Amino acid sequence: MDAAFDLSLLILSGIVGGFISGLLGVGGGLIFVPILDYFLIKNGVYGNDLVLYTLANSFLAILVSGLAGSYSAFRDKSINYRQLFTVALAAIVSILLTSFLIGKGDWYTPFIFKSLFCLMLIFTLVKTLLHIETDSLNDKLDLKIGLIIGLITGIVSGLSGLGGGIVMIPLFMMMGHLSIKKASVLSLAVIPVLALPNVLFYALKHPDIAMHGSTGYIAWPLVGPMIIGVLIAVQIGVKVSKLLSANTIKIIFATFIVLTVVKTINSIITDEKKNHINTHSSNSASECKCTNT
Repeated sequence: MDAAFDLSLLILSGIVGGFISGLLGVGGGLIFVPILDYFLIKNGVYGNDLVLYTLANSFLAILVSGLAGSYSAFRDKSINYRQLFTVALAAIVSILLTSFLIGKGDWYTPFIFKSLFCLMLIFTLVKTLLHIETDSLNDKLDLKIGLIIGLITGIVSGLSGLGGGIVMIPLFMMMGHLSIKKASVLSLAVIPVLALPNVLFYALKHPDIAMHGSTGYIAWPLVGPMIIGVLIAVQIGVKVSKLLSANTIKIIFATFIVLTVVKTINSIITDEKKNHINTHSSNSASECKCTNT
């Protein structure tokens, strides 16, 4: 019963993440990261490996959602390939460097991971709410601006496990002066190009805590059901997005970010309470040992 419930929850998270990905042009990491965090802890993964497993599997789910979600845009030839590869290549360079630095030592802890994740969400929320849709918005992105956005996106994506869409979209709107719908379409097309190098990077690494049925840090028993859910829902999200107004999409985007910020802050508080209890227990054990000696 417990296994069936876990499987259903993983598929459902993929459905929700895939739908949100298609609707808003993000990778779905907002859903994938907390779900993966929960199941990895449940499977006995902790510390630096918890961060790396979360990043690896989030990137793989994001890769699939980006490919499936942007398929119709490529088919309709509504993607500017020059803009796409300018942003993507700049992001790939910065994301690989960031991932390399994360893998060096234990400096990047779950606390830092979740704190940065939360700050990035708040930044995105503010930028999205401040953006005003006007008739003067561009259809084309200046390539120099695209390069800068790509570099920023790569760093953020490498640190947070997000596909980058949650940062790209407000940057496309604020710096590139694109409409939210145009920004979403371009973001969704960049996401799979951005995620692929990370998936390969983490798949070839050897974790300290090995999970059954994994390839490097890719935990197939967890990410497999999520991918099934993504494939079910992502194109539905794309179709719904075309029917909604820009302001409606903005409101949905902002609401979703607020809920995720609350969830992330609660997770940070819970982790700190656990750490405090563990530290207190460890100190008590040490005192007891010294007394007996």
